[in-house]
Amino acid sequence: MKYIIILSDGMAGRPLEELNKRTTLEAAHTPVMDKLARVSELGMASMVPEGMAPGSDTANLSVMGYDPKIFYTGRSPLEALSIGVDMADTDVSFRCNLVTLSEQEGDYEDQVMLDHSSDEIETKDAAILVAALKEGLKAEGYEFYVGTSYRHLLIQKDGTAAELTPPHDILTKGIGDYLPKDRILRDMMEKSYEILKNHPLNEERRRKGQRPANSAWFWGAGRKPSLTSFEERTKKKGVMISAVDLLKGIAVGAGMDRIFVEGANGGLHTNYEGKARAALDALTKAGYDFAYIHVEAPDEMGH
Repeated sequence: MKYIIILSDGMAGRPLEELNKRTTLEAAHTPVMDKLARVSELGMASMVPEGMAPGSDTANLSVMGYDPKIFYTGRSPLEALSIGVDMADTDVSFRCNLVTLSEQEGDYEDQVMLDHSSDEIETKDAAILVAALKEGLKAEGYEFYVGTSYRHLLIQKDGTAAELTPPHDILTKGIGDYLPKDRILRDMMEKSYEILKNHPLNEERRRKGQRPANSAWFWGAGRKPSLTSFEERTKKKGVMISAVDLLKGIAVGAGMDRIFVEGANGGLHTNYEGKARAALDALTKAGYDFAYIHVEAPDEMGH
């Protein structure tokens, strides 16, 4: 028996007046999904334990059989596994988004969150900006690491996890009420705005009609996770197919293999067919029993 999970992250939605009170999924043209539904068992399940914040981190852990109440230590530490950061047990990892703030007159706290992804900035451009942050934000015990697209990491040695606000939760809102209470993190974010706002790469992005990645935004803090082996638990050899560091990190922690598909970028215009082909090849040719195909685009479009 072969097993496939196709996880369309964030595809659920609310009915919209402009779609005659249908959700986007109800309004979408989905002939293959409709055909499968007619010959399938259908059901609903709540994948986020009561009392925990809903998100790609807790939900995907749960779908894969890892109770978030036991295994979840924060979003960013899972991404650190994907990037290959060797965290100590006392370290704290923060997600570092490259975001677009409004650049209106006033202080940093007067700015508005326009885009949590800076127009889904490409990794090669993001790496240049993260290098500028490394150079300009040298704080004792803190280290930046390049991730994928707008998603990067800040590691604090012997740190303390803090409650921080995800930037995609405050789109179109002023950031003043959502800044970290930790003075060092707040100062680093404020200084990042000064470093990145007029960076030559951002000037070029503006000329191209792209949003500038003009600030770092820290969130998703947590300590090093400890997941049990997926194969030992299930007796199935599994593979992860995703463009997102979070899912790849879960796979690393679970001892699953990862397949990197050219053109798969976690956005709307990704290589869907390539991901499907990779899963079929893994199951029919490479001896895998289980394939987890993660599709990030609905989540991004939802934000």
